[in-house]
Amino acid sequence: MSGAASAVATGGGIVMAVWRPVMRVGKVALVVLLATASMPRFVHARFDPLDPLGQVPKKHVELSIEVAPGEWGGVDVGDIELVLGSVAAVFLEHVKLVRDDLKLRVIPRGGSPRVLYERGGDGQYVIQLTARDQRWFQYAYQFAHELCHVVSNFDHRVVGDKAVADNQWFEESLCETAALFTLKRLGVVWANNPPKRDWMGYGDSFASYAAFLLREPHRHLEADLSLRDWYAENAVSLRDDPYQRRKNEVVANKLLPLFEQAPEHWRSIAYLNPDAASASKPFAEYLSDWHRACPDKTLPRLVMLRFGFEPGAGEAAPQAALPSTPLRR
Repeated sequence: MSGAASAVATGGGIVMAVWRPVMRVGKVALVVLLATASMPRFVHARFDPLDPLGQVPKKHVELSIEVAPGEWGGVDVGDIELVLGSVAAVFLEHVKLVRDDLKLRVIPRGGSPRVLYERGGDGQYVIQLTARDQRWFQYAYQFAHELCHVVSNFDHRVVGDKAVADNQWFEESLCETAALFTLKRLGVVWANNPPKRDWMGYGDSFASYAAFLLREPHRHLEADLSLRDWYAENAVSLRDDPYQRRKNEVVANKLLPLFEQAPEHWRSIAYLNPDAASASKPFAEYLSDWHRACPDKTLPRLVMLRFGFEPGAGEAAPQAALPSTPLRR
């Protein structure tokens, strides 16, 4: 497998996604390099509010993806790695990771995709996917969702041997948003630059799948119903069960335009779930914790306003924490 690279201009330099193959079966490394050099002003560079002069040195982040052999259907493991690497490059282009490296081990399973709270033997996050054969759109949709959980600190919700799930529905909705966003971006990237030449034209499948999902009737609120009012009607139900996919998807459809208008908002998810204590707070306080922790408060502020909360303000009185869920997704 030969190396490949692509560059995107940002406010502080060139974001370079570089394939750096590891010469061993079942593992590939994607290195995201954030150059320290400032971009010339004539380049279409996006303004970075955290680094307005483009002078903050950037670090490189190494992402290692290992796909385990298993019942993947009629597909080569190396091809799965290529697809997942492309998904990661497209999504993480806009995410600010707070760590120097990120190790992922991907294995097949039945049932629903998930990321485990327990780490692998080498400290990897273990992601389980149900996609099979060469349905690359399903691999992309599932992997982007689970990768979003990792980036948004899902494991910070663990208390003892339990994971607090009071506000997990919002994280699930956010990760559904990430999956939709990534599918649409892959449709553009793969149209002209797929990881393999014989995948040319497959980008239409990503775009078509995203369009199909976005058109599903249950994802759309009635014209006279705001997200604020919808949440007020569903708050207790969402808190009790974070896996109500149809409701998560309503929220995702409402959040997606925020990220499409300003993809740099994805950097803010690295500050979600700042600690275990935040996970059990009422939703308004949970969002307030995110607002306080995030250096760029634009996205948390916009989200809070859409749900009817004043940015930075929590609910008047704390509520009792709900029972936590077992250590699995």
